Amino acid sequence: MTSVLPFRPYIYDVQCAGEIKNLTAPPYDVISKELQDDLYERSEYNIVRLEFGKEFVGDDETENKYTRAALLFKEWIDKGILKRETKNSVYVYTQTFTIDDISYERIGFLSLFRLPETKKNRSIYGHEATLSKPKEDRFNLMEAANANFSPIFSVFEDKNSSVLNTLKKSMEDGAAKKLFDFTDDNGIKNVLHRLEDEGIIAHIQSEMAHKPVYIADGHHRFETCINFRDYVKKEGLDKKGINADFCLMYFAPSNHDGLVILPTHRGIKGKNIDIENLLERIKEDFDYKETNLADLLKENKKSGENSVSFGFAHSSGRGFILSFNGKTGKNPLGKLDVSILQEYILKKALNITQEEIDAQKYLVYEKNSQKALEKVKGGDLEAVFFMNPTKIEDVIGIASLSLRMPQKSTYFYPKILTGLVVNPLV
Repeated sequence: MTSVLPFRPYIYDVQCAGEIKNLTAPPYDVISKELQDDLYERSEYNIVRLEFGKEFVGDDETENKYTRAALLFKEWIDKGILKRETKNSVYVYTQTFTIDDISYERIGFLSLFRLPETKKNRSIYGHEATLSKPKEDRFNLMEAANANFSPIFSVFEDKNSSVLNTLKKSMEDGAAKKLFDFTDDNGIKNVLHRLEDEGIIAHIQSEMAHKPVYIADGHHRFETCINFRDYVKKEGLDKKGINADFCLMYFAPSNHDGLVILPTHRGIKGKNIDIENLLERIKEDFDYKETNLADLLKENKKSGENSVSFGFAHSSGRGFILSFNGKTGKNPLGKLDVSILQEYILKKALNITQEEIDAQKYLVYEKNSQKALEKVKGGDLEAVFFMNPTKIEDVIGIASLSLRMPQKSTYFYPKILTGLVVNPLV
C-alpha cells in the first residue's frame, strides 16, 4: 500500500529572500566546488547553504557544515525568509525543457511518502546500489537540521493517465495556484503550483494507494530517511516531537513523454587500447562497422533502436558501431546496454576488473555526447563508448525484482531542484 500525504512545508517568501531562481539549487550530489561557490555568491539565502554547505578549516564536532545548516534553517524561519504553509497541500511541479530541438514537459507532484516498515514492503523499489559515505553525510545533516531539504525523485505507472490528467486539470481550471515560475541556468522552465483542494487530493491518494513507486534519483537520500526513522524510534525521539515516518518525494508518471532518461557515456583513459586487438577480441560477441566520427552519434542512435549497440570513438580518429549479437540469458540485468558493455567489452576485451570499474580507475563518465567526442578528438580521452538510454520499462522491471543496475545506468533529466519546498520533521 503506497501512502502519499499532503503536507505543510516551508517555502521561500520571495518578498524577503529575493528571486526564487537565485534561491534554488540542483541536488547536492551534482554540485561541484565551482557551482557551490557560485550558488553562495547568488544569495545569502540560497538553499545550498543548508543542503550542501561549505566546509572550513577548524571545523569540529560542534562547529561544522551540519550545525551551521541547522542554525541557518532556524534563523531563516525566524526572519521570515522561509514561511510555513498554512494548509496541507500537494505541489504540482512541471519542468519544460528541450533536447535535440525537441520540447518536453514533465509533470509530477511533491508530497510526503510514508516510509515502509520493513524491507519486504512492496510499495517502493530502488534500482541502484548505495555507498556508505554519502548516507553518513545525509544522516548527519538530517540529524542536525531535522528536515528534508531535497526531494527524492520517484516514478509510478499511470497507465490510464488518471493522476496525470488530474494534475493537468487542476492547473488548467485554477484549482492549483501558481507559486513560482522561472527559468534556471540550464534553460529549464520550472513552475510550482499549490493544490489545496481536499477532494482532488483524496482522488490522487486513492489512485496512488495501490501503485508501487520506483526511485529514479535519490537512492542515498531514501535509505538515509529509513535509517533516520529507525534511529528516531530507537532513541525515543519520536516521543519528543520528531516525526521521521515520512519523507519528501516527487512523483512522476512513467508513461509520460516528459519522462526522459539520458545515457551516460563511458570514456576510457590510460588503457592504451590497440584497435585491431580490441576488434579481434570482441568479434565473437559483436558485429562491427567502421564509420566517421561526424556520423557516429547519429548512426549509434539508429542502430540502438533495434539492438544493443555502442558507438566507439578512438583518439586516432577512427569510429565504429559495435552491435551485440550474443545471448544474454533470462536475467533482465544481463540484457541492459550498460551490463553488456561492462561484461563483454570492459571486462572481457579490455581486462578491466570489477574493482577497477567501481574505483573508476580507467573510466570517465560523461553525460554530454558532444563534449565527450571533443575530448577524444583533443586527446583528453583515449576512447569513448557512446551509450543509448536505458528504457523506463527496464528500470521498472529490474527494480521490481529487487535487482541493482551497474553504476551510472540511468540519468533522469532534468534533475528536481532543491529549495522549492522544505519538509520539517519537527
